[in-house]
Amino acid sequence: MEQKAKKHLVVCDNGIARPSKEFKPIRAITAAELEKMDISPIEWLIKNILPVGLSMIGAPSKYFKSYMALAICIDICNGWKFLKFDCTKHACLYLDLESTRRRPKNRLKQILKEGDYPENLYVITGTDDIGRIGEGFEVQIEYQLEEHPEIKLVVVDVFQMIRQSAKRNQTGYDRDYDDFKALKQIADKYNIGIMLIHHTRKMKDPYDVFNELSGSVGVMGALDCAWVITKDDRYSEEATLHITGRDMETQKLKIHFNKKSFQWEYIGTEEEVEGQRLMAEYEQSPVVETIRKLVKQGEGHWEGSASDIADASKYFNCQIYDDVRKVGSLINKYEGLLWAVDRINYETKRVGHKRERKYVFKCPLVHNVLNNSNVRNVRRINIENICGHCGQADM
Repeated sequence: MEQKAKKHLVVCDNGIARPSKEFKPIRAITAAELEKMDISPIEWLIKNILPVGLSMIGAPSKYFKSYMALAICIDICNGWKFLKFDCTKHACLYLDLESTRRRPKNRLKQILKEGDYPENLYVITGTDDIGRIGEGFEVQIEYQLEEHPEIKLVVVDVFQMIRQSAKRNQTGYDRDYDDFKALKQIADKYNIGIMLIHHTRKMKDPYDVFNELSGSVGVMGALDCAWVITKDDRYSEEATLHITGRDMETQKLKIHFNKKSFQWEYIGTEEEVEGQRLMAEYEQSPVVETIRKLVKQGEGHWEGSASDIADASKYFNCQIYDDVRKVGSLINKYEGLLWAVDRINYETKRVGHKRERKYVFKCPLVHNVLNNSNVRNVRRINIENICGHCGQADM
C-alpha cells in the first residue's frame, strides 16, 4: 500500500516560500513543581565576583586590563586568591590576540618572578590566526575544549579581534546579538566561562558606569557578569572595579595596580575606603581638636557658636582658618564620629532672633572621669561600625 506523503505547511517570507516550523506544545510547570526541582546554584570561578558564563572586563586603554586578565588566569590555574576572593582551581585558555608570544612570556615573568609557570594555563596569540566569529573562531575554541577538557575559563583579549565587520544594513544591536549568541552557545554547551576584554567609551555616563561599555544596549543584556574599571583621572594610582551580573550582588571595589609586582591589589570596598578617609580627616581636623578641648575644659559640657569655636582654636594651638559656614558643615559631617570616637553628642538652638546657631556639646565620659576616680581606661572606643577599625578619644 502506497504511503501517503506528509503535508508541510508553507509560509511566504519576503516573497520566498519556506516550510513553517512544526508546532510543538510546551508543558508549563507550576511554581510548586519548580520549587521541588533540584537546580544547581551559581558555579563560581572566583567566588562572588566571577561565575561560569559570558562575562566582560571593560576599561579605557592603558588601564592594565591585560595584566588583570592574565592574573585571573594564573590565580584560577593555581587555586589562589584574586584580589581577596577565592578562586576555584581549573585550567584556563588565554587568547592574547594583539600580541606575539613574546609579550605574554614577559608578563608571566613579571608577575610570577621565579615562580613555577602553570602547566594548566594554555596560551594562543595573534600569530596563531585563530579566526573571527563565524569564520572559524567557534570551531577552534571547541577544538581546544575537546583537546583540553579541564579548561574552565577562556579569556579573549581583546574582544574586537574576533568580531567581524558590521554587515550591510546591520544595526549595532543586531551585530552584538549575533556575536554574543555564538559565544553564549559555547559557554552553555561546555559549562565554562568566557571572559571578553573590551574597551569603554570616552564619554562617561554619570548615572550608570556599565553604559560605558562600547556597543549597543544589547551588550549588558547578553552578559552574565560585567566588570568595569574606572578612575577619577587617568593618572590616579587608585581605581574602582565595578561588578554586576545576573543573580549576584553589585559591588564597588577599590583597587590599586602595583607597578613592582605588576598585579592589581585589593584596597577595600568603596564604603570601607571612604570610612578610612573620613576617619583620617576627622583625626586631623582642627575643628574636632578644638571641640574636644572645649568640652574637656568645661568638664563634659560646652555651649557656643561656630564663631566661638573658631576664635577658641587660636588659644589651643590648632587654629581654624575655615569660615564660619564651613565650620558648621564640618560639625554636621563629623556628627557620627564625634559620638563614636569621643562620645561627644550635641544639639543646636537658635540664639534669640539671630540666625546664628548655638551648639551644646556634652560628653558623659569626661564628666564621669573627672568625678569618679575609679573610672579607668575609657579612652579606647570601638568604632567598627563607622570605618572598620578602632580609634581613641583624646581626652
